[in-house]
Amino acid sequence: MPTFNIVDQGASNTGGSAIDPILTPLIGAETTIVFPPGTYKLNELVVPSGVGDFELIAPDGARLVPGQSGDNVRWIDVYSNGFTLDGFELDMRGITLPPFIRMNSDAGNWELRRLITRGRVRAATDTNVGSNNSGEARTYFRLSAAAGTRGLLQDCYFHAGSCAPTEASNRRAILIESAKGALTFNRCWFHQWGENTIYAKKPEGKFKILNCYFRNSQNGLRLGGNTEVRNCVSIKDNQHPVSAWSGGSLQRGVSVEAVNPSNSSAGINSYDGTLTIADCDFYHRYLDSSCGGAITASVPCQRIEVQRVRISYESRKNHDAIYTYDGWMGDGTPANLEYLQLEDVHVTNDHNSEYAIFIGQEPDTWGSVSGVLGGSGAQTNSSYISERMTLNGSPKSPRRAPPLRSPPPVGEIPMQPSQLVRIDNTGYSSPTSYQITAGEAVLPAGNDGASITMDWGPNGQPSRLSDSTQATGTVPAGKVYAFYVTGGIEATEADGPATWIVDGDVYDPDASSIFSTNTISTNQATRGQWQQAESDDQTGVTIAKPLSHNGGQPVHVRLRNDANAGFEYMLEEWAYLDGSHTTETFHILHSLSMEPSEREFNLSDGTRYRVKAGEASVTDEFSTVSMGNFFETERPVILAQSQTYNGPDPIVTRVTNVSNTSFRVRVQEEEANGSHTTETVGYIGLQQATGQINTQSFEVRRTDQTVTDQWTQIDFQQEYETPRFVAGLQTFNGLDPANLRYRNLSGTGVEVRVEEEQSADTETAHTTEAVGYVVFEGATT
Repeated sequence: MPTFNIVDQGASNTGGSAIDPILTPLIGAETTIVFPPGTYKLNELVVPSGVGDFELIAPDGARLVPGQSGDNVRWIDVYSNGFTLDGFELDMRGITLPPFIRMNSDAGNWELRRLITRGRVRAATDTNVGSNNSGEARTYFRLSAAAGTRGLLQDCYFHAGSCAPTEASNRRAILIESAKGALTFNRCWFHQWGENTIYAKKPEGKFKILNCYFRNSQNGLRLGGNTEVRNCVSIKDNQHPVSAWSGGSLQRGVSVEAVNPSNSSAGINSYDGTLTIADCDFYHRYLDSSCGGAITASVPCQRIEVQRVRISYESRKNHDAIYTYDGWMGDGTPANLEYLQLEDVHVTNDHNSEYAIFIGQEPDTWGSVSGVLGGSGAQTNSSYISERMTLNGSPKSPRRAPPLRSPPPVGEIPMQPSQLVRIDNTGYSSPTSYQITAGEAVLPAGNDGASITMDWGPNGQPSRLSDSTQATGTVPAGKVYAFYVTGGIEATEADGPATWIVDGDVYDPDASSIFSTNTISTNQATRGQWQQAESDDQTGVTIAKPLSHNGGQPVHVRLRNDANAGFEYMLEEWAYLDGSHTTETFHILHSLSMEPSEREFNLSDGTRYRVKAGEASVTDEFSTVSMGNFFETERPVILAQSQTYNGPDPIVTRVTNVSNTSFRVRVQEEEANGSHTTETVGYIGLQQATGQINTQSFEVRRTDQTVTDQWTQIDFQQEYETPRFVAGLQTFNGLDPANLRYRNLSGTGVEVRVEEEQSADTETAHTTEAVGYVVFEGATT
């Protein structure tokens, strides 16, 4: 598959000259054009039929500026099967009349992803106020898809609108005149459009509008049948532009208008099928005659399902919050509502003369009806509804938070800092369950043909941003799910055969649930001062050593479990010292599994890797811990540390006789003291290796018996941006109480030495020991 860097091919990324002479010759099937950051002037891009799988991508964001102006001037015009435009700012700020973008009815399997419009998108006829010619309305994006194909509009922001709220415009954001294929809009933002925001009442193919946000525009969604609207938010709380052709305005939420007779040859069918509106919120409280109902069916389609919807409504328009009328189709036949469901519907109606729910056309068949109606306005004209819903109650308030992030600032594109997680279950006959925990948010995506799940959240419901730190669910056999993750992947779990890929690299979901790393810098104000390390996991083993060497007094980290969350730690000086200590830094390796645990998973290169964690009851006498045959013939690195504080005297943990099947371990007080009570020592055994765990570099090594009380250099086998270094002695050649300290940690190496204490004598010389260590890349990848 040919891949070209547009700048390397000679295109200007300063916006000074059009890139058409460079780009046009590169148009070809299975070709990717990469746009580095910068500004690119584009006059016109036409992708003809037969040019399949053609991609324009800007992985780190780039800006496209039209080189032409005009309503009927095409900017990007696609006729092919397989087209991707991903990662661009569409900069209209210096354009009088922005040109249009079109996916034609012959096009298919196109994806418009991570796009954001900069500047308002006016039309040439915006000044023709009151012309009464709706044909003057112009469209910014004209979208369609051929039969048997799909189209995806995802993470796209039309937030600047077509004009200011005090102006008039004939620009629609999106027009779908016809389409036989399946169209999906996922996480798109619309604000202040003067014409219908999305005009899509005609397409024959399936149309899904998911996780989208509409605020103070004309008709938000003008729809027919065979359509789903899920987890969307509609806000009408202020002035909005008027339509120039009519001079009027109308702020509906979802408007059902099945007025067009079926014409399958043209991909038109506005009546047949089910319109589903689920898990949506409508806040329509603008005291003006323009503020229309949340869900209106002046010309009903065949079936309407309204599920788990919350509405707050107040207006001066003669609209009910929800209504059905006896509408007529364009051929003179009545639009018969065959089925109506109103399940778990909550409406607060404060309109002084209209209903919360008005049924003008009764359905032939009622589906389930339930919910709560309330507010100061009339409740319903339907006895059927009044018998099944709670009237004059306390409905749930709509959630007004957008289901997607706020528009990014100029110079950034939507979802720019995200990781794309792809769970591919094609080719398998059994399902795969999954769990993804994100640092900030995890959101479903439809990239590269993936199915967009709407049940990734708690209890099988869609989530909003504040609740989307974790996604759970099941990928059916033969399907692909994808997710954008922001803030880094904190943990993943899976049960099933699916292949996981993160940003194009194979990923083992089991690996991320085995351990985590962290860095702590702190001082010790007084002896016995415990500090809290927060953790969602309360069951694993924590290794927190060695300490840096900022203070000269011998010191080590002491741990104890916290019943509430995580663990507590202190910088524990030996008993003969005063206990206060300057700021030191240490790194943490924490196993995330209940002990004892044996985990085997794939490194990024496919190599199998083994980790074992467990606990043992240990005193000041050596105990043997068996590891069975888990590590086969390889000797692991053993990192061990007391997890409890049963005895208050300072201790370090020592190991020796590490083999492929066992090791010996004890705790050790300072030389001037004697025996120590039983403590629980946690250990993590790691196979020696160098490589990557899910693209995160790491290495586990054991030195020769060369480390003494003098500083010894360890050179890493890989280079790290932010290394996290955890280490421990592997031998007991020197009998005096001792532990490790480190200094000069860098991306390429570290210095370590063995530190003795001076409770019984002043000498601190220590014989040679072997050191086992692990280095993890701490930077977010």
